[in-house]
Amino acid sequence: MEESRTVGEVFGAIDIGTGSVLCLAVEKTAMGLGRELLNESIITGLGAGTASDPAVRQESMERTVAAVASYVEKLRELGAARVSIVGTSALRKAPNRGQFAAAVRRQTGLEVEVISGEEEARLTFWGATYGVLLFTGRVVVMDVGGGSTELVLGSVGSREASKPAQPELAVSVPIGALVLTDRFITCYPTDCAETEQLRAAIRDELRGTEVKKFVERAKSSPLNPLLVAVGGSATTLVAMEHNVVPYAPERVQGVRVTQDVILKHIDKLGKMSLAQRHRIPSLPRGRAPVIDAGLLILHELLALFGASTMMVSDRGLRYGVIVRDSLRPA
Repeated sequence: MEESRTVGEVFGAIDIGTGSVLCLAVEKTAMGLGRELLNESIITGLGAGTASDPAVRQESMERTVAAVASYVEKLRELGAARVSIVGTSALRKAPNRGQFAAAVRRQTGLEVEVISGEEEARLTFWGATYGVLLFTGRVVVMDVGGGSTELVLGSVGSREASKPAQPELAVSVPIGALVLTDRFITCYPTDCAETEQLRAAIRDELRGTEVKKFVERAKSSPLNPLLVAVGGSATTLVAMEHNVVPYAPERVQGVRVTQDVILKHIDKLGKMSLAQRHRIPSLPRGRAPVIDAGLLILHELLALFGASTMMVSDRGLRYGVIVRDSLRPA
């Protein structure tokens, strides 16, 4: 890839997830990608109810299209040279994704790029590792989303900014915070039996052949890989643990979290009603009902790799999309 874009150009990316819409604008500098001009997200619940029916509901579609249109307007006000809109798990599965894309096109004039699981994994790995000086060596990026969880293995070393590391193996697991909550959780405080059923479902999926092969490959070298968690469950966990209010990406990026901290918040939240959760300043209102499932996935992933800690990154798919776009010829 050639870095042929102009210094000072602004690149924008919108990530349409199963639970949230995320928006990022980054300015290009002589050293690569630099200052973040905009980094926001809103929970729209695009994939709500899709555990039983993959078609996106009309009200969820309208909320999400409105959020995308609002973000496109903000990115244009910032002078973004290119705005990419990508859709992931919920749109991949939705039989009415064409209707959604048409609605976005009418309101913004832009196309929605529904990316494959393989492309999502590659771009998420780029987002989490490109230009990051916090670690080198073998890395597993764990992206816990609303509809699925992506695991990506690769090596990060000294390299030029224009050469993002290539992942060597990826697997997508059909467990996500929103779809698992829809399937198992019916009340708050959460019912212990429901929580254990949810945990059992996570473990069943993580026993799959592809996941086993992934873990064996990841642990095949003498040094165990560093686990890097991206996604709203992981970043919200850091925000709750360190009282990051208002949310600030720079206070989340690179923070290490232990198994004990994850378990502490699982236990604490499990005893709280939704009204009590809504009084936690660092827990977004829309994430309050689904955070349990996201934290349980992270807890089980660490156990799967035999790890006691993970690093959290605020950079995920949307940052990877900007890396891709900034390296493309003008």
